[in-house]
Amino acid sequence: MQNQKSPSHFTCGLLGALLVMSLASEVAAKPRKGGGGGGASCKVTASTDVGIYVGSGTGANSQLWAEALIEFWKTGLREPGVPGQLNASGQSVWMGDNSLDYVTLTLSEFNACSASDFANLKLFFMPGGSAYEIQDSLGADGKTKLTSFLDGGGNYVGICAGGYYAAKGYYWKGDDGAPTDNCKNQFCRYEIAGTFSYDTGTQDFTVHEWGGTSYHSNLLGYGPLANVYVEGPIEEIAGPWHIDSNPNHPYDSHLITTDDAVMPELRVLYWGGSTENYLYTDGTGWGTPHAHFAADPVSNNDLDFPQSGNLWALKSAATGNGGKIIISSAHLEASLFHTTSAFDDGGMTECQQYNNYTYMVKKMESELSLGFATPEYDASCSSARFGEVKETANLFPGGLAYQSAPVIADGNDGGDGGDGGGGNGDTSFDNGNLGLFALSGSAARPWSADSAVACVGSHGARAGYNGGVDSDSFISIDVPSGATSASYKYSYPSALDRGDDFHVMVNGAVIKAYETGSGANCASDTVSVSGGDLLQFRCRSGGNGETCTVDEIVFD
Repeated sequence: MQNQKSPSHFTCGLLGALLVMSLASEVAAKPRKGGGGGGASCKVTASTDVGIYVGSGTGANSQLWAEALIEFWKTGLREPGVPGQLNASGQSVWMGDNSLDYVTLTLSEFNACSASDFANLKLFFMPGGSAYEIQDSLGADGKTKLTSFLDGGGNYVGICAGGYYAAKGYYWKGDDGAPTDNCKNQFCRYEIAGTFSYDTGTQDFTVHEWGGTSYHSNLLGYGPLANVYVEGPIEEIAGPWHIDSNPNHPYDSHLITTDDAVMPELRVLYWGGSTENYLYTDGTGWGTPHAHFAADPVSNNDLDFPQSGNLWALKSAATGNGGKIIISSAHLEASLFHTTSAFDDGGMTECQQYNNYTYMVKKMESELSLGFATPEYDASCSSARFGEVKETANLFPGGLAYQSAPVIADGNDGGDGGDGGGGNGDTSFDNGNLGLFALSGSAARPWSADSAVACVGSHGARAGYNGGVDSDSFISIDVPSGATSASYKYSYPSALDRGDDFHVMVNGAVIKAYETGSGANCASDTVSVSGGDLLQFRCRSGGNGETCTVDEIVFD
């Protein structure tokens, strides 16, 4: 592993040279820690609706993607300033809402604006890049301006690093490099209070700061995110971040499931974005998840991971002041027409980009109530992957991240540490994952922990979501020694029928079947087992809204 010292190599997008190019354009005149405007006038006016930060800390591609998304909302163009509608050859085309007015802001242009200037905005948009460099560049003055904007009811959208920047802090794997020199080669948590490295001996975090100064003191950490840690990158989605990886930087599109019944699946680009429920966070107690990373059924040697279905790809939270914060881990704003060779297209098509843009625009409008018209989906667009696919599974000879990462004991990180995919013996799903259960099968919407279906505690396990299960999905566990029975609670809708499967199985034999009748809501049942038996819950349902749910599994 080649350890890089520049923060431009890390955190969201890991845009490397692309981010360096972006920083180089401003470095000579860069007023550190926020600075002043030097008498320049602010580009934000009374008519400006959206401000997009494209200054130091944001990546070159991410800057272009953010503007392309908002320009699409305004004009429907494939590229800003270039004639031609996005998805012009498809079944749905968007001509835009020209009443939307936006500006892009470099660092110096941001610094030229006061907090009262930003009060005119309906939305502040923070693209991906490096969360460390973003907070270091905007500094305390920039943080104060954005805090004042949110205090006044403003809305914030953060993509990838823009999501890290909005939180209290974030976990980052030291074996892939660290956002700052002072914690390289170590697993660390970066937060407003300081940098903390993980001690495998004590299974706790200790301050790892030079001179007692926090290098991330200007993370936004606003309102509902004041006590929230996020984490990344998620290796199993987009491959490891090692500079010497072969092929270099695997970068494929990934399937997500959404809360929009019209378009329940999308194919998006992921490049290191912030999410939860991966290894060290549980994501409970704040915000509303709207989209989740899902198991990808395409046979391409991609990696499956036990948290599939638990990792949100887009989440929103009310600020308490009349506005909202939206964080997107996935690059829903990614443009095929603003993409360098380092990224390619990840197997995404123009029609898929159009639907990604449509979902993002619809979600911003529905959540933030900005008052603009929105496009309609192209329903003919497939969610399959096309083009080159890099075989990310071959790049983990030392084990997958969730297998090889240190497991943090509960409570050592302020109360939001997870169990690393089953480290604490939990069969209640209340840690936001499948606990000790193994996931198998080829379903696109498999079993996963879900707070919306809890019978007891904070989470239950559900298979199905919006579009049914479409293929067998199993969660399995070895019965502990001495157990003679397994009790559980289960739910299913009356829509299930004999063409579907909701089975409880012991050693491969069906012991219970729940598929017909009037359905059940947190009903209780028990099956006989013996120590060493394989207990499985199987779900298969073909229709929209047909789901299987279990919770509170207890061995006696």
